[in-house]
Amino acid sequence: MEEFLLRMKFRHSGFIDHLLKIIAILLLIPIGLTGYLYYLLHSTELGLIDSQRQAMEKAMTYLDDNLHGTYDEIIKNVGAGDIPQRDQAKALNKILQPIIMEAKRKYPNLDIGYYWKDYDVILDGNNIHLRENFSTRRKNNFDDALSNKSIVFQVFGGISENGQLEAYQPIIRDDKIIGAIWASSDFVTISQKIDNMKQVVYTIISVGFFLTIFGTFSLIRKFAGSVNEIKNNLNTISNDPTFIIPRAPGELGEITDAINQMYNKLIDVQNYNQEILTSIDDGIITVNKEQKIVSANVAACQMLGFGKDPLGQSMHDVFREDSPFKECLYNTLFQNKPVKDIQVTYKDLADNPRHLLISTSLMVNVRQDLGGALLHFRDITELIHLREDKNRQERFASLGKIIAGVAHEIRSPLTSITGYMQFWNQGHMPTQKSLNIINREMTRLSNITEELLQFARPSRATLLPYEINSLVNRLVQFFGDAHGDKVELVTSLEEELPLVMIDQNQIEKVLWNIMYNAFQSIEGKGKLETTTFYDKTKNMVGISIKDNGCGMTEGNLSKIFEPFFTTKMKGTGLGLAIAREILESHKGEYEVESKVNVGTVIKVFLPIAERGEINGESTCY
Repeated sequence: MEEFLLRMKFRHSGFIDHLLKIIAILLLIPIGLTGYLYYLLHSTELGLIDSQRQAMEKAMTYLDDNLHGTYDEIIKNVGAGDIPQRDQAKALNKILQPIIMEAKRKYPNLDIGYYWKDYDVILDGNNIHLRENFSTRRKNNFDDALSNKSIVFQVFGGISENGQLEAYQPIIRDDKIIGAIWASSDFVTISQKIDNMKQVVYTIISVGFFLTIFGTFSLIRKFAGSVNEIKNNLNTISNDPTFIIPRAPGELGEITDAINQMYNKLIDVQNYNQEILTSIDDGIITVNKEQKIVSANVAACQMLGFGKDPLGQSMHDVFREDSPFKECLYNTLFQNKPVKDIQVTYKDLADNPRHLLISTSLMVNVRQDLGGALLHFRDITELIHLREDKNRQERFASLGKIIAGVAHEIRSPLTSITGYMQFWNQGHMPTQKSLNIINREMTRLSNITEELLQFARPSRATLLPYEINSLVNRLVQFFGDAHGDKVELVTSLEEELPLVMIDQNQIEKVLWNIMYNAFQSIEGKGKLETTTFYDKTKNMVGISIKDNGCGMTEGNLSKIFEPFFTTKMKGTGLGLAIAREILESHKGEYEVESKVNVGTVIKVFLPIAERGEINGESTCY
């Protein structure tokens, strides 16, 4: 029962987990075997070398135990004390030969012998070539063993390089070092044993590596087959939205379920967006980086009169040659210059002009990669017609107000003039006083006529770069000469203001009218403040004129720039109306703030001069 449950658990566990675990296990096999080989070879090499050292120690002990007495005593015992040194060495070598040969028999694969310190000769039992001359290396090893009075071991080369192991043990008799015993062994036998072991381990590793590759290939092939099936199903689902990807085994099944859910959501979002685009009255067209139309809603197709489906076509083929849409989309895509609420005129299929308000924007994804451009346009033809009708009605209403104002302004002086003319026609002689009154009323009529002409046909403005602080200083000084005894004049001018593009005479008239109106609103000794500044938000130079006069109500505040509106006993009401016309011709702006019994602030904003205009280019309006 437990085995069945474990099997069921294995079946239901993740395919990817099993794949990764099996691959990891298979890959660990050769890695483990390689580590085991390294450890085995290293341990074996050290073990064999240590075994060889022990054999060499035993062989040298054997030679030491079988050497009875000193070399000199052995020579004397055989009666060779009086022969030459070389002959003594040969005689001693012959005497020691049985001992050396017996040691070699007991300890094969060793080269052993004695060393006679006094004669500096090696005795190995072979008199054919008495070893009197040997290497400096061996001489140094003999000296080390004799000086240290202990065994000296030395390894030359490695096992794989057919090196050898040498040992040197001093011979001490009666607390006197008479020579040494030496032994050496090469690593040929050890190397053969290790090579045999390597062949066995390499065979095991090769089999394990083959099984690993075969198992991994089989698992990857099975996994790749499932992935290819999912890929083919994705190609199918891109052409058939109703297709559902079959569930794959293991974690791949979770992936297919997630793909089906995501695709269903994408279909729902696409349908929802399509319904939105279909229901709105504005035209929306999107193009990709290749300038091909990706989408166009119903309103866009109807307003632009597309005869066939424009999707997938180049915008140069879809839009007419005189269409403003191509240039806007091109500048947006390749020059990053989107447009906002640009009004254009476009002729429909019936050749009727349609007024469209268009905007463009770049389309970027979450990675900020450019995907294309969007064109949004709205048909404002009806709105334009309504605005024209409203403007026409407002012009008629304004004309009525102007006619009424003109009639009111002219009637008063004409009444005076007519009265005096009738009086004189009755036989009365004109007096100097009556003639002065007639002259004053005639002058008043002339001024009214002049202001009406200026309001109806403002003079042409010649715009040149000008320093506004210079104009304000001169105007305040002139105003102070005329009215300085009745009002306190205060100026605060910001330094290093940019130049403004103005007609000096016209702007001087605007500021004079505003200052004079402010002066007339002050009762008694008042205060008039004039300030210049730079407005970063508007990118314009501002002039503020503030008074502490009687102020205005909200009702009057909205009418002060209308023609013939005035709250003064005398005045035409055209001064501020003319000032507004001048500001509009300069593309300037104005703001008014007022509070009854507190005062009024009027701010005038003027455009700054561009670089080309500063270099001497003038503009006329």
